[in-house]
Amino acid sequence: VAVDKRTRFFMLDAGYDQMKVYEAARKVNAQAIIPLNPRGEKEPPAGMTTNGTPCCTMGFAMTYWGADGDYLKFRCPHATGKVDCPLGMATCSASNYGMVVKVDTKDDLRRYSNPHRDTKRWKELYNERTSVERCNSRMKTYLSADSLHVWGVQKVTTQQYLNAIVLLVSALSTASRRKQAAA
Repeated sequence: VAVDKRTRFFMLDAGYDQMKVYEAARKVNAQAIIPLNPRGEKEPPAGMTTNGTPCCTMGFAMTYWGADGDYLKFRCPHATGKVDCPLGMATCSASNYGMVVKVDTKDDLRRYSNPHRDTKRWKELYNERTSVERCNSRMKTYLSADSLHVWGVQKVTTQQYLNAIVLLVSALSTASRRKQAAA
């Protein structure tokens, strides 16, 4: 499969949660955005939540604090105001900044994602997948994408582009009619 060099993310559903998919995305310098599938799930590494967030010494999930290249940075949840730890930061760090943990995404491509799984950005990216799936469903249901009568990659691609244009024109037409009716 040819991949555009500008492709940064592959948004897939949980059925594709397999290491070979994450590795394939990594080979083209992209990130796979896939929810973790609990089937066959191993226990997360000690001191980690299932979604790849490290836990502080008191067992609280740490606060995601951004990424630096392939490293995800997490801070003490008490220092960031997310948790009221009964011991404060005394058990974690003498610094006012609190304990910091950096995780290399290459250590476990499946569990560690940039953007991190619990972030707004990760959820936005994943939601883009659902809008594309709606378009795919409409093309299959209403525009015969399931039963094409052409052969060859070029012809199928042309047919799908035409289907996409039909969907776009119908959406614009519907929006225009609604706007006229509201006026």
